[in-house]
Amino acid sequence: MNFFCFDFAETFVSVLIFLFLLLAAGAFCARLLRFPGFDEVRGFERAGQAMLCGLACLPVCLDLAGCFGVAPMVGAALLPAFAGAPVLLRGQSLRLSRGRLGWLLAGFAWIVVSILLLIDWPAGSGLFHSMTSDDYVKHAEATWSIAQRATPPWNPTFFSPGAKASYYYFFYTLTAVVDVVAGALFGAAARHAAYAGGSVVFLALPPLMHELWKRSGVDEAVGAQSSKRSATLWIALLLLAAGLDLLPIFAAYRFRGYLPEYVPSWAEEITPWVLSALWAPHHVAALVAAFTGFMALARPAEFEPRRTLLAALAFASTAGMSVYIGMAAAAVAGLWLIALAMRRRFGDAANLVAAGLGAALLAAPWLMTVAVRMSGRSPVEFAFRNQAAVPARFDSLTAEIPMRLAVMLSIYFVQFGIFAYGAYAFWRKAGRRGLKSDIGLILVIGTLASLLIGSLLRSSILSNDLGWRVMLFAQAAMLVWTVAAIRSDALLESRRTFAPVALFLALGWGYVLFMVGQQRFARWNPASERAVVADARAAWLWLDRRLPRGALVQAQPDEERSIEFGLYSRFPTPVADLDVGQLFGGSKRAVEARILEMEPIFGDKDFPLDKVKAIAARRDIAAIVVTSDDAAFDAPHAWTAQMRPAFSTPHARVYSMKGAPFADR
Repeated sequence: MNFFCFDFAETFVSVLIFLFLLLAAGAFCARLLRFPGFDEVRGFERAGQAMLCGLACLPVCLDLAGCFGVAPMVGAALLPAFAGAPVLLRGQSLRLSRGRLGWLLAGFAWIVVSILLLIDWPAGSGLFHSMTSDDYVKHAEATWSIAQRATPPWNPTFFSPGAKASYYYFFYTLTAVVDVVAGALFGAAARHAAYAGGSVVFLALPPLMHELWKRSGVDEAVGAQSSKRSATLWIALLLLAAGLDLLPIFAAYRFRGYLPEYVPSWAEEITPWVLSALWAPHHVAALVAAFTGFMALARPAEFEPRRTLLAALAFASTAGMSVYIGMAAAAVAGLWLIALAMRRRFGDAANLVAAGLGAALLAAPWLMTVAVRMSGRSPVEFAFRNQAAVPARFDSLTAEIPMRLAVMLSIYFVQFGIFAYGAYAFWRKAGRRGLKSDIGLILVIGTLASLLIGSLLRSSILSNDLGWRVMLFAQAAMLVWTVAAIRSDALLESRRTFAPVALFLALGWGYVLFMVGQQRFARWNPASERAVVADARAAWLWLDRRLPRGALVQAQPDEERSIEFGLYSRFPTPVADLDVGQLFGGSKRAVEARILEMEPIFGDKDFPLDKVKAIAARRDIAAIVVTSDDAAFDAPHAWTAQMRPAFSTPHARVYSMKGAPFADR
């Protein structure tokens, strides 16, 4: 239980530090770069705009500062934060109304619940992970890699001297700064900063949706009354909802008798907002940055040169936090540029082009690190979405394409649920008035771009992250349209429409609750492994206190994700796993070859000690961690029986490969 309380407290502190950096530094950027409307708003709205600007400006600035070292990177976050704190506080009231207090308590409740969903929980004599650990291994690895060596980071799971990671790591510059600050002040680890990222990013979604709702003119398009149904409340409620995925899930359970290990696998997923923020906060943060850039350039705000720089920073941050969101944002920008040219708004078109060129220049150091991946297999390939749903082969495209489109649209309707219904109700009433404002047009363009890209293209590395993440643009637009439809009675105009809306909402909230429960209570690591996990954690934490940063440590490499190494280690390794090694830029062939090199150390009961030492010397390995899951752990003729471990528990041991005992640091 002690580790549970420790993880909770350290993550909570990391959340507070993260929020301070985003809000205070974001306020500095919003004032300096003249984010439209920032000087006029007060209270929560001012804080919300500051958070949007923080996510838009800080990541690329920290990447550029990180080229000069960790200290300049941390300084680039702290200096604007301390300078921006008075700007943020200037618009806040010390008097808390009942409504403001309610929203603060809701935010606090989210922080507590989200932390509980992410951290390890005790289970008898061991511990078990949340299912999100599968992704947080790479979040934590990227965080401590940047916290140790700044940017661009090394590949921590496939370390080669002098080689850099080839990955969209900008979001982890934020978590790395939190790691450095929280680690120095409170002893927090990289995983705590990574968990904080998932918790904090969701809090940026209500202000984003509020700004899109306010600036898009959707209420005016459908004739909504300002006093009709709180937009803020409905934005919050809809962010907690999903589509109708419960229907196919329980239909499959009825016929098969069991649920899939990962529920969204029934189709190419459209991830609910809650789960997107918890599982992949960098993609959600990239969406926030992209829309912030578009809002900086959109009318009716008057032209201000500094807003072009704000947009350039936002677009550069977008690409560096998520290349998939960046692809969709580039498509949106291209289509909007065409629309501006057709409307003869050549000055606005020039500003958009200047922002794009500025973004390319600002992101150039990072772009050079990812350019090396372009020489091999294309990271994107053509494919119809949900191809497996139409397994039959057709004699001609004339028969195939209509069938695939019909199936695709049917699945979309199920997955968007209340949002598809709300979008239909909005456009039925709004008509062309929904395109009147720049942001209203951008929402339409974003929906078209994300549906086209997500329907016809997929990423070829590991999973279809492209197809899943680009849908965030359509999800944002449909949420805004649904809010306007609810406020105008377009969606709740009679008792006849109330019943389906209530059913869709109930299914949407139920699906999110079901997924959250599966994520936390599915007991992802079996009971037989929980004692091993607890001892492995103890071994890594023991090493953290004794080895210098940068020392190489090797554990049993995994074909998928090396969970304990990713969460608890602060050391690079020759090879951790196949998935993340590739994700961070290693070639599949090279990663597989190194896994084969390391596997006998752990899996061969007769592997001789001299060969282990030879491999350790060749790869400069300082220590090896062995657990009872490894065949060599207790084998009488294994190399482990010929060495005295520097650290030992019933299920985990640490062996020094440098010939000297470890000393406390």
